[in-house]
Amino acid sequence: MSAAFADLLAHYRTRFPAGSAGHDAVAGVLRGDVLTLSDGSLAPSALADGDLDELIAYGGWNVWDMLGSRATEGESGLIPRQEYETIAGVQQYDAYPGVFARITDRIGADGVVELGATARREIGTKVNLLHAWCCCMPVLTGRGFATGLGLASPSDRGPELAQALQFPRRLYRGMWGDEGPMFATGRGYAAPLLAGSGWLERFRVEVTWFDSDSDAAPARRSFNAMTQLFAFLLHLDNRLGLGDSGPYPQPDGTVLIVRDHFLHDEAYPWFDASVGLPHAVTQALFFRPPEGMRFTVNDLSTTFAEPGDYLPHLVGSAVYARDRWDSPDVRLLGEEELASITREARTRNAGLYARYARMSREELISAGVQMYVLDFVLPFLRLAGLADETTLTELGLRLPTRESLGELAQRSWPLLTDAGTAAELLPRVLIAGDGFVPVHGQDPVAAP
Repeated sequence: MSAAFADLLAHYRTRFPAGSAGHDAVAGVLRGDVLTLSDGSLAPSALADGDLDELIAYGGWNVWDMLGSRATEGESGLIPRQEYETIAGVQQYDAYPGVFARITDRIGADGVVELGATARREIGTKVNLLHAWCCCMPVLTGRGFATGLGLASPSDRGPELAQALQFPRRLYRGMWGDEGPMFATGRGYAAPLLAGSGWLERFRVEVTWFDSDSDAAPARRSFNAMTQLFAFLLHLDNRLGLGDSGPYPQPDGTVLIVRDHFLHDEAYPWFDASVGLPHAVTQALFFRPPEGMRFTVNDLSTTFAEPGDYLPHLVGSAVYARDRWDSPDVRLLGEEELASITREARTRNAGLYARYARMSREELISAGVQMYVLDFVLPFLRLAGLADETTLTELGLRLPTRESLGELAQRSWPLLTDAGTAAELLPRVLIAGDGFVPVHGQDPVAAP
């Protein structure tokens, strides 16, 4: 690794660090207040020019902070993830402004805020922090991929972007329930979305406690591991099937993390591999960490602990199932069904690996593009009553084949599937920040 590239990994644009210090540094050079979700700022239909450029600038750092290290990963060996991520990004840049406009036209700006508030009321829903982030940053990364390929210029579609990026700001306002910072990076990497709801008390009432050396502890850890692997694989080697919220410090000194794993959905043909499993399982995981261990949850709904691994400190859990995405209720799972789902996930993982191995490279890329493009917005379309097949096709979201893509994404396909092209483009956009350039004026985070 060259010294210059190492510098880009260590500091965004060689200037801004990761974590809360990086947030403070980037936010400190912005002149406006686009990162604050004040009700007044959400009322206009579009962002002002300066606010648009500053959200783009912050977005470059945020993406680097969340995903930068992943841009150096190779292929999984089975699924061409880099290719489908970049092609999907171009399609998202092309299609999502129209998607957000259609949803807003249907339910209004306040309705979009209320969509986001679902995350404060429900468990086992993909209306979560990750999917809010996925309604913001992929539009910008896709723009970076398109400009990096010479298919677009930074000045293109400014008014559309200014309108489109109000959509995730409104979602975030509903999810947080206050007028504070937009991203978890600005909230100390904490996402206690269920705080103040009745869920936390229910979890405390229904938790099963166990000693670290009891039979229950390894069984619950195995359930977590098997369903996580299965959800990850179902979603073509990405995190769309996973989602945490928290941390929730408890009065007894334990720390609660609430974790969703999404195991079935009728929206995708290869999910026939999970027929009979619940749409989602939700684990209320109680940890008793050693002194000094700090939990964080980032904008990708992912939990980390510093220092070290937190899973050995699991001391109790309660597990629930939501049978369909629109099931009005969830149910507490007993030990027998927990064991059954663990066995099924283990068996079906093997079947999925074999299935993907039989698919051609183009089929795998098409499936990954379909997953990325549709799943990022499907939870919101469903709640807005816009998830019928005709509407999904009209909006450029139902993509069974390469030929279903929009013009920009079709043009990007051969460029990105050539040897090494996607792997070369991802670091330029996600690490170097080359794609996060302003629509108007000077880059706020450029070197002075």
